[in-house]
Amino acid sequence: MKPTIKHILVATDFSIPSDEAIDYAVALGERFDATVHLIHVLHDPMTAAGGWEFYLPDNPQVRERRHQEAKDHLWRVASPHAKNVRITTEVRFGLPTDEIVAAAIAYGSDMVVMGTHGRTGLPHLLLGSIAERVVRTAPCPVLAVRQQLAASLRSDAAQLENRPARTEGQMA
Repeated sequence: MKPTIKHILVATDFSIPSDEAIDYAVALGERFDATVHLIHVLHDPMTAAGGWEFYLPDNPQVRERRHQEAKDHLWRVASPHAKNVRITTEVRFGLPTDEIVAAAIAYGSDMVVMGTHGRTGLPHLLLGSIAERVVRTAPCPVLAVRQQLAASLRSDAAQLENRPARTEGQMA
């Protein structure tokens, strides 16, 4: 059996790794003539009171404003790619992992593509990894895209900053 890729789900948090994941998904969508479904998940803000943490739902006006802002931002991200591939956008409310997996099922996704921040150590322990949880629970393959361009630009900038000043007659 030869796998087919006709529906690609891309989850974005509007970060640089997510932008790179969108680029990967669009390239795959063009190659396989697949539809790219772009989603963003809004979750209710968490608040801490003393030793307790809980979710505090938005009032209806704030919730609608957040939803509309996310839809507008999502379309600005998607629209440059619309000439190259069929693309849909959706904003959901809920827990990111749950909503990404639910969307993969709803769209009949053959693949999920998402960016990963590549956190390790304590930040990974405290914040966890949405991409990791999606890999474990998604009904289809998941492509996790690490931040490439931004990391290499930071590395190049750091090398330039740490480089000793050249003196007359010194080779670069």
